[in-house]
Amino acid sequence: MHENLEKIKGFFKDEQSFFAAKQLLFETDEKLPRILLYRIIDSIRDAIFVIDKDWKYEYLNKKAKDSIQNQEKDYLGKTVWSIFPEIKTTKLGIAMQAAVKEKTFVRLDQFRYIDGRWFDIILISHQDYLIVIANEITRQKRVEVGYDNVIVKNRAILTAIPDDLYLIHDSGLVINYKEYPEFSDWSANYHTEFLNLREVFPESILDDLEKLMHDVVQKNKLASMEYTVDEYDGEKFYEIRLTKSGENEALAIVRNITIRKKAEILKNEFISLVSHELRTPLTSIKGAIELLIGGVAGEINNQAKSLLNICRKNTLRLVRFVSDLLDIESLDSGNINFTYQKHSLGDLVFTAVEGLKTFAGQFHVVLVYEKPTEEINVFVDEDRLNHCVGNLISNAVKYTPKYSSVIISVGSKDNVAYLLVKDFGPGIDQEFQPRLFHRFVQGQPPKDKLVGGSGLGLAITKAFVEAMLGKVTYDTSEHGSTFKIELPMVKENSRNLAEQ
Repeated sequence: MHENLEKIKGFFKDEQSFFAAKQLLFETDEKLPRILLYRIIDSIRDAIFVIDKDWKYEYLNKKAKDSIQNQEKDYLGKTVWSIFPEIKTTKLGIAMQAAVKEKTFVRLDQFRYIDGRWFDIILISHQDYLIVIANEITRQKRVEVGYDNVIVKNRAILTAIPDDLYLIHDSGLVINYKEYPEFSDWSANYHTEFLNLREVFPESILDDLEKLMHDVVQKNKLASMEYTVDEYDGEKFYEIRLTKSGENEALAIVRNITIRKKAEILKNEFISLVSHELRTPLTSIKGAIELLIGGVAGEINNQAKSLLNICRKNTLRLVRFVSDLLDIESLDSGNINFTYQKHSLGDLVFTAVEGLKTFAGQFHVVLVYEKPTEEINVFVDEDRLNHCVGNLISNAVKYTPKYSSVIISVGSKDNVAYLLVKDFGPGIDQEFQPRLFHRFVQGQPPKDKLVGGSGLGLAITKAFVEAMLGKVTYDTSEHGSTFKIELPMVKENSRNLAEQ
């Protein structure tokens, strides 16, 4: 009996309870008085059932009373097999009968009862009684089963993802996360096939990759980079995205972007070819139309002049579109040049507003310019910034209701100059907002207007402003939208930036 008590030491609430139980045992001879036995089992934290040699319930501790579905009186004096006839032939029933017959100690782990509950059970057999210790582990078992199900589902999801996934430790160790989705400990897991960076990534990017790893792990940043690999069937393009996934590790998502890259190259080559091939003839057509309208080839009647004006309008639209395409190409290739000078932002915006009043009038919209009360100077490329201002104002005009207005204002705050373009349109759709500055995309036009355009205006505006060390933001609601361009101010006592 003393040996059996040592085996169940872990079931006592604390060392003091276990010591008290042993003391009670030492106070007895070979035959243990029932009162002492009951005091011992009451100190054990799990459910204890005492069954006499006739298989009748003799005593239940408090935890056992709490676990039974009926009253204690419904158990005491009645046999186990009369109350639970279904367990006699189960693994538990067989183990109980074997323990009594052989007067032995039996441990039964993870027994599932018919009501769905799980138990770890210890059977201690004595010549006069059987002690059944039941530790319910239903909650732990559900967590365990749930974890296994999560692992299985995660494996299925990871297998379906076309990207390669790697966990990278800052020591340089790498594991294939698709193969080991349950991996969690770099020091304790000895059944994982570890790789190193050189086995997974080309030598040419290792230095850059280690720097990105440092930023991701130490500064908790997201980072990405692209690289190429010469393979047997040609050059392949890859993109790697890094995100922190643990104290000293990052998750690397590696995607093959070869098809996308080749499509971009073909698209850019096509746009470049078409743009350059169209610019010269369009310029000639535009010039010829303007000469005809000016009467160089003789006087023309009003009907012919109206048709020529339509031709001129559409030719100008095509010229603007080709110019936008060329600007996009130049931005992508890095071959775009900026001519920086100090300019008055108020004067520059005033010029742009005046040039667009006729355009706004075609949409029955009034441009309202609020001139700044102070001189606000910025160091920018005049043509590029004028292009940006024109894009914002023309967009505002297109999306503002007829017989309404667009308000343009200039100001400064904390050494930052800003331009605001406010319209009173329907606002920007929430689902469209993430793509607002993407290329070749346009929002839903107003019902009473036909809005044309290439969908490049905002993308070019954002790129130009950022190249001039500024930024473009917006605020929108159902009552209208406000776009804001912010640029560094030139202080009056500062030297020309071009000289610094």
